[in-house]
Amino acid sequence: PKGEEEGEESGEGDERLWPVMDSPSHRPADPPAPPALPELRLVLLGRKGAGKSAAGNTILGGAGGFESGKPTEECVKRQADVAGRKVTVVDTPGWEWYYPLNGTAKWVRRETLRSVSLCPPGPHAVLLVVRSCASITEDYMHEIEEHLELLGMGVWGHTMLLFTRGDELGLTSMEQRVSTSGLTLQRLLRKCGGRYHVVNNRNRGDVTQVRELMGKLEELVGGGRFLEMDHVALAGLEEDGKRRAREQRKKQRQMEEHMQRATIKAALLSEFSLLMTKSKSFVATDRVWVKVLNVYHM
Repeated sequence: PKGEEEGEESGEGDERLWPVMDSPSHRPADPPAPPALPELRLVLLGRKGAGKSAAGNTILGGAGGFESGKPTEECVKRQADVAGRKVTVVDTPGWEWYYPLNGTAKWVRRETLRSVSLCPPGPHAVLLVVRSCASITEDYMHEIEEHLELLGMGVWGHTMLLFTRGDELGLTSMEQRVSTSGLTLQRLLRKCGGRYHVVNNRNRGDVTQVRELMGKLEELVGGGRFLEMDHVALAGLEEDGKRRAREQRKKQRQMEEHMQRATIKAALLSEFSLLMTKSKSFVATDRVWVKVLNVYHM
């Protein structure tokens, strides 16, 4: 019958359509997998001029906000969403070139310690920032060891070398540079577990370099382990913070007292000037002079 034939034809049509609808090109795209870690906490350490602030801006993108091109005077923390995760970056003051730890200013050492407390309960990774073409001498290596180990000997298990100014390498790869730069750089890499990454801070629009860095950091962090600061160092840092707060309060009180004396002095000088104009009594004038001189020597 005609109806059955139409039904059969209709059924054949359905059978022909199903494979097309079920083909991979017609399936909805799978949502991107969430990052292994929803949060990353990073601390940037290195010499002055290594490019720490610029590297922080490269990592965080337009939301970086670190002021590059001038020395960092104290720790600065910035946060942004990067590749689906919350990333916290702490920038730190750099130590002077060729200075061992005992030649580094106390405030720089204090800020190095404080950097860990700014990303509680501790940073997932310390990025040791070094310029790509920097010569890693024995003295430089010694500087790095002393300044990083302020955070404890366990810091090396959480450290990755971050080479900046990758454009200065030209046609040379970082692998080639490592193999031809002598044993000191190779020893530094071994201390960092062979972990390193190269960024070009002048090409912040290149998201690939940041995405690759995030992947390497996730491998380093594993299940979320982070650097815990030594309790003795934390206690010392807390005591130093209290001492600085006391000094600040003392300076504030001294400033207020100075301003108060200046206000009184100005009022008495005004009174003296008025009396000099209107009074004909030298006795009254002498009394005001005595007041002015007493206040002047307060």
